[in-house]
Amino acid sequence: MATKKTEKRAKKRESGLPGGGAGRKDRVGGSGVYPMSGPHPKGDAPLVWPGAWGQGKRGAAGYEDHGESELQIQRAQPELCRDIMTKDPVFCQASDTAVIAAKLMKAHNIGALPVIGNLQTKKLVGIITDRDLALRIIADAKNPGAVKLDRIMTQPVITCSPDDPYQNALDLMERHQVKRIPATDRLGRVVGMISEADVALRVADAPKTAEVVTSICRPN
Repeated sequence: MATKKTEKRAKKRESGLPGGGAGRKDRVGGSGVYPMSGPHPKGDAPLVWPGAWGQGKRGAAGYEDHGESELQIQRAQPELCRDIMTKDPVFCQASDTAVIAAKLMKAHNIGALPVIGNLQTKKLVGIITDRDLALRIIADAKNPGAVKLDRIMTQPVITCSPDDPYQNALDLMERHQVKRIPATDRLGRVVGMISEADVALRVADAPKTAEVVTSICRPN
């Protein structure tokens, strides 16, 4: 008797019968709920930055389409050089040629590169800028593929520590009228670079940024 009832229930789950699905035959658990659909991909679901929610092509104004307000994200106030520096910057070795430095600048869209002694110590020995290349290679009609960076790089280098207050770096930029300052650790290894762009984007203080840029560009 029990067997007949079981068969009867199974038939009702077939397609076209009450409780049936489109050509499927599911097992019903003790709760009477169909198993969850699947299979699901392994791993976590991709994270979506909150600023993209509900915006679509209208950007931040998209929130207003749904009667909501734009998300307000509190900006953390930087304190140290490590808070505003670009970490692990691209660098050259002193034994590299001017061509290598120029190609790196082009590839990464930057105007300066810290120069290290070797890959083992990564100790800072100089800095090379696009201005150095223009004045010391192009203007002197030198062969950029034959000139090593240790002959044209700027040294000694004005540096800061990642643990210095970032205002110290800004003061150094203003005092020495330099647009970029490498950050080095206690062993003299390059760990970051602070530029005018870093000040503008990460300090987020328009008057302070204007003061730094004005001081750097002021004629001696």
